Order: sequence, then structure tokens, then C-alpha cells
Amino acid sequence: MDWRIECDRETFEKCKADAKFPHIVALARAVNALNFVHSAMLHAEDGDAPEAERDRLNSYFFASAILYEGIKLIRAMNQTFKDDVPFQNGLRLFLRDPVALQIEKTHLNPARNQAVFHFVPDTFSKIINSATVDTCVFAQARGQNKRHVRYSYADVVTAEILVGFAANTEEFYETLGTAMASTLDLVIRFADEAEKLIGYHTAQWGFKVLEDSVAEYDIRKAEGD
Repeated sequence: MDWRIECDRETFEKCKADAKFPHIVALARAVNALNFVHSAMLHAEDGDAPEAERDRLNSYFFASAILYEGIKLIRAMNQTFKDDVPFQNGLRLFLRDPVALQIEKTHLNPARNQAVFHFVPDTFSKIINSATVDTCVFAQARGQNKRHVRYSYADVVTAEILVGFAANTEEFYETLGTAMASTLDLVIRFADEAEKLIGYHTAQWGFKVLEDSVAEYDIRKAEGD
């Protein structure tokens, strides 16, 4: 059974006049992005193939950057939703959560601004110059398909930027593991609270939940409906 949430033209015009509507749409976009990277992590190949390791680690990098933007969006919503009880008792609590704020400052900010949505050579240079390695594995692959190549050293440096220090220190992997677990917990909490708020407001505006069997949907699609 497929389902959808939709409204008619009159309801949509009412939504357009509500200052909260663009924020809810932006929030839905953030949830889409987070669900995408989470899906990429779940569907990454198991095992130690370079491609699989690349996909798992980069899904975490992008989740960190998107979550940073999600917290930024909460701040942007705060004024418009100042009298909105579900928002104040849900998403807004992230702005008072010491764990969320610490992770945002220590890990999400540098990941988003230096190595995921932006690629800043000066930041890479600082981390590179702080490290000492016996062997630098720059790239890895299994087979001849270029899409299976992982530029492993670039990912290592990105992880170092996110953690804040080089991988040759004793506490690096413990800190990275803690950051990854805490970030995943925040991603799940953010998506859950965002979906509650989206569901609440779409219902308040008059959107309806409709169901279709897959067969009925295919017939309508074929008929151009």
C-alpha cells in the first residue's frame, strides 16, 4: 500500500500565506537529506572493500554536515515558531541540549565548513603538517573499475579535521567512534522530532493522508492522472 499526504488548491493557498510553511518545507528537505545519507550507509557493501569503507565513512561525513545545517535551520525557525508549542517542546530543545551543542561546535562545524560542503586547502594543510606517518596510503581499490577507487588519505584527513587532531595520536579512534555514535543518535532524534512537527502542521493546515494500492497507482500513472 502506497500513501501520500496532499491538499487541494484552497488549502495550498492558505499554506502560502502562512509564514511557517516555508520553514516546514525546508525542514522536510533536511529530513530527506538525512534519510538519504542514512540509506546510503545501510546499503553500503559489507566487508573491507575500499569502496564499502569509502561509502560508510562518507555517509557519516555528509550526515554531520547536514545535521549542522539542520540545527542552523532550528535557529532560523525560532522567531516564527516562538508561540508554537510542538516546536518549543520538540525541535527547539536541541538548542538547549549541551551534548548537541558540543557536537555541533567540535565536530559538525569543522566537517561542514572545511571538508564536506567546502574543501579548504589551508585546513587540510594544517592537519597534514601536524601528522607523522610511516606509510601514506593515498588511494585504494579492488579491481579496475574507477568508481571503486577510494582516495583513502583524503578521507583520513577529513576524519582528522572532524575530530580536531591527527590520527597518529592515541585517542583519535576513540574520539572518532564516540563522535560517530553521538552524531547518529542526534540524526535519529532530529529526524523523529522534525517528522512530528511536519505531521502536526500538515494536519493543521488541512492536508489529508490518502492510500493507494500499488496496482491502482500504476493504472492512474498510465492514464496520466
